[in-house]
Amino acid sequence: MADVVRYENLMQYLLLKNGNYLFKVPFRGGWAVLKNYYGSRSRFAYVKKTVCNLAYCNQTSFMPRGRCRTELEAMRIWREAGFRVFDVYEGAVVEGLTEGGYAMFEYVQAERFVTYFADTNVPIEEKLAMWRRFLPVWHRRHALAIERREPRLVHENGDMKHVMIMPDGQFLFFDFEMCYRSRERVHEAVAHEILAYLRSLCKVIGRDHWRRALEETITHYPDKKLLRSAYEFQFQNPNPVFRLARVFDRALRPGRRKFFSKYNVARRLREMIDAG
Repeated sequence: MADVVRYENLMQYLLLKNGNYLFKVPFRGGWAVLKNYYGSRSRFAYVKKTVCNLAYCNQTSFMPRGRCRTELEAMRIWREAGFRVFDVYEGAVVEGLTEGGYAMFEYVQAERFVTYFADTNVPIEEKLAMWRRFLPVWHRRHALAIERREPRLVHENGDMKHVMIMPDGQFLFFDFEMCYRSRERVHEAVAHEILAYLRSLCKVIGRDHWRRALEETITHYPDKKLLRSAYEFQFQNPNPVFRLARVFDRALRPGRRKFFSKYNVARRLREMIDAG
């Protein structure tokens, strides 16, 4: 039977507003996270972003119901592949919300990577040990995505903000409302994810330790060729249109020249791999 619930004043449970609305709500005698994909954007913004995603970005729909479907399907795929994601209360019905535009997840209280790796009270050796433990888990998913030609196994919004360290030692991944679409471009999608994670790691761990973090990655990530592809798809993309677009991107956008820009992190990663 479905769990039918109604919250008279849902805003009192607001947890986060970031385009979507996330609420920490009472449920089954405890707490759950209610995610409403009908967020604060206008319909025009949803349509505009969807057109861009489908036509140019190799990404799924940005429409609220589309993002809900995408996230639930991606979570199922990750869970079946053996990766920890939020449990979903599939039978939950919330009165007053649009059917197909929301989902109810387990509430998890655990430290995120972004907090852990930025914490100056955690010794750098402990941080690097945690990262070494993460790397084979990370690589296994990349290898599975490529082997299965499954773009939904790639973390489109992957970075230090979207991984939790669970008390039992597992890593919990979240935020799957957008996914890559093309089964022909999974290798490229993995390369983009690798670079996004490493750029995020370098920024969070800081200028004193970013080099050691990349050294640990190069030493312990099982596939150096795949690591190097993070550079190749930025600077040597086999598609001439994408390659030219990135030339203009690097030349015209001042932010691309920042110390931890994706291009500079990709360049340093390649140099360090090639230096052996």
